[in-house]
Amino acid sequence: MEHSITSGQYAGKGSFLSRLDPRCKLYILIGYVILTVISGNPVLLGLSSAFFLLAFFRSGLSFLQILRSSGGVLILILITEMITMIWADAASVGITFWKLVLITLMSVIFSKTTAPWDILDGLRTGFPVTEGAAMSLAIAFDFLPELGRQMEELKTATISRGAMQEEGNVLERIRDYIPLLIPLFRRTLKHAGTLADAMDIRGYDAGAKRTRMEPLKYRRIDHLTFFLFAIYAVMMIVWMILG
Repeated sequence: MEHSITSGQYAGKGSFLSRLDPRCKLYILIGYVILTVISGNPVLLGLSSAFFLLAFFRSGLSFLQILRSSGGVLILILITEMITMIWADAASVGITFWKLVLITLMSVIFSKTTAPWDILDGLRTGFPVTEGAAMSLAIAFDFLPELGRQMEELKTATISRGAMQEEGNVLERIRDYIPLLIPLFRRTLKHAGTLADAMDIRGYDAGAKRTRMEPLKYRRIDHLTFFLFAIYAVMMIVWMILG
């Protein structure tokens, strides 16, 4: 069965983005999110969209892969913005929706073109975070596909008992998913406990100094990517000032 939740699975092997240093991708993702959030007009969002399209075409991913990974989040964003339209201006709601979609899709591209262990190394060497915090974040990325598989199993079992319908409007389908959250939470706690026991048995020490066979090193491809992002950032900032 094809799973609809595939966030966190490393799928961009051999692509331009997958060859980038993880620190480079983390810095650019954070900068992109900040610039997208503070942009407030269609021209700036058009620049953000152009940069996203550039990242998409260099990711080696299909648009269907990205949609499968972000479909649930995008539906939640759409429902939230539709409710917001009751008391807010439609134009501002549309701009906010555009921003959230761009941020979500760019985050999915990052997670699918960066291996979990590279995320861990990037966090450890590129940011002032502790080893334990970096390991927790990397495990969280790696655990997302497993949560998707667990959700699919629970959904299939519920449908087979006739307690859940495969068709219906959005609100009805959201209501059907709510009873699945409790067993999913229980399974998540069980997996977390098993993982903690396994790491204790192996003598994992969050305070120990780690080494790497191939230390992270910026290459020409990373400098080129930083240069392209700098052009995008300067264009955004100049337009904000002139606007």
